[in-house]
Amino acid sequence: MTQLFMSFRIPPPLLLGSALTFSLVLQSGCSTLTANHSENAQMLDPITQRQIPVIETMTEEEFGPAPEEESPHPSQFSKDVLYDLLIAELSGQRGELDTLVNNYVATAFKTRDIGVIKRAINAAQYAKDEETLTELTLLWAEEAPEDVDAHQLAAFQLIKKKDFENALFHMERVLDLEGPTTFDRLALHAKNLGDEEKAELLRLYSIILERHPDNGELLYGYAVLQELNGLYDEALDSTNRLLEQQKKNPAVISLRSRLLKEVEGIDTALAYLKEETRKLPDEMQLGTLYARTLIEAKDFEKAETIYKSLMERFSDAPHLKLSYGLVALENGKLEIAQEQLEQLISEGQHLNEAHFYLGRIADQEDQVDEAIGHYQQVNRGGHYFNALARSAYLLIQSGRPDEAAIRFSSARQNMSAQANQLWELEINLMVEIENFTRAMELADLALEEFPDDIQLRYARAMIRDNQGMLPEMENDLRHILQQDPENSVALNALGYTLADKTDRYLEAYDLISKALQIDPENPAILDSMGWVKFRLGSPEEALEYLQEAYSRFPDPEVAAHLGEVLWTLDRQEDAKVIWREAKEAQPDHPLLNATLERLNVEL
Repeated sequence: MTQLFMSFRIPPPLLLGSALTFSLVLQSGCSTLTANHSENAQMLDPITQRQIPVIETMTEEEFGPAPEEESPHPSQFSKDVLYDLLIAELSGQRGELDTLVNNYVATAFKTRDIGVIKRAINAAQYAKDEETLTELTLLWAEEAPEDVDAHQLAAFQLIKKKDFENALFHMERVLDLEGPTTFDRLALHAKNLGDEEKAELLRLYSIILERHPDNGELLYGYAVLQELNGLYDEALDSTNRLLEQQKKNPAVISLRSRLLKEVEGIDTALAYLKEETRKLPDEMQLGTLYARTLIEAKDFEKAETIYKSLMERFSDAPHLKLSYGLVALENGKLEIAQEQLEQLISEGQHLNEAHFYLGRIADQEDQVDEAIGHYQQVNRGGHYFNALARSAYLLIQSGRPDEAAIRFSSARQNMSAQANQLWELEINLMVEIENFTRAMELADLALEEFPDDIQLRYARAMIRDNQGMLPEMENDLRHILQQDPENSVALNALGYTLADKTDRYLEAYDLISKALQIDPENPAILDSMGWVKFRLGSPEEALEYLQEAYSRFPDPEVAAHLGEVLWTLDRQEDAKVIWREAKEAQPDHPLLNATLERLNVEL
């Protein structure tokens, strides 16, 4: 079966008003490279609750200190060194970043002066030269072995390079120097790593933990890594040790609840969270986790009660009002949901989410104009595409297709970086309402603008398939495979089409075999393999693939194929059972009904 949907800018002047001030700057201390540089940002450590200095440009999951400027000592430098520093400063003023970085780096390694090293680090940070930045931070740590910030930044840079062993060496030095470490956040960051890297990080943590068994931050990170490596029982034991030290720490309690869910089931986790939230009613994080876990257990009524209580207790947290409104909506309590969402709008909070769900409520009650009005006020965020598509659909159903087209056109102008996705959204809407002529027009226009966009070309291929334009469909799919020979979706679509609508069975088999090798558990490809095996005269082999496909994805199209193979193998009653199931699910499915009609079957 086929799958339907698949300028350079000069930086601002740096540092100096004129070269004449150079010697004064050296003596009085350098300002930072970035304009409007503020004091180091602060992050709250989830275990120690300490404020930790971090690099201003880092993401939430990254960590590490930015070095504070320290004056170089010009009296110690030769004239050549002073000249190189002067050239670096002037280069920074002119936006010549390569010269800026190169001169500072060369001087840093030549003089090994802490002030110059820090200056070079800031230059490398400004230029986003990661390799140079790593070399300089290691030089800083080497020259200042007792400096906590040096080891923190070295660890941070090494973590980004995934050199965990050396990174942890520097983190342990911070620990020895009694500075703020980041073992916990490194462990949380590890969720984005591969399995081998997670295992290696766990091994390294275990070594350091043997030397520092009572460090809570390290033990918490170790437990998180055990969880990420699937060692849930062991991680649960680690939380027992943690809770001996920190009974009221929300981060530890949250971790333990996740582990209880894995080891003993969601009911045990809920009982634990219920008790802990009773003990710690002022911990909003725990209450929210309890409510979310109730939703996961599909206990929406209880979740609504918890969210209402949290909202009343923490009245200055608008996200709780949103959550309360949404769970009330899930429970069918439209008046409560509407009241909360309208309050959010009056307060100017969570506007996109509030308008989207108010649009859904109006939509559900057939208040079309009101629904459209709310949907059209969603201008960004995760609901934007759904709101745009639904408002366009309602406009078309109301006899206002030109307005819908204008909305899409305006969106593409305002969000040019996502124009290809917006084309695809409009095309898919036309397919959904079965306006294939307009869908084809839009696909042609979109591909004029984005000729190599795989999703758009695949969308046009599916429209051409629907319209019986087999050679044109094949051209589009071949174009995709020229760009991406390993594209399993295009391989499967072409292979299935050749198997179903031509006698090019061997060619189809080769295409589908390659797709299956790339994506062996995809039910659409398993169905295609079963169908081409059937067309090649091997119904027994076909049956195995089709049964596997149907167990994974009981779709009427798969049911039509599976039933036909069973019928051919004289297993008529088994075929009828499959067909009846599919017919109950989708009584008007065209391929299923065509198969029953062709085989003259009455269910």
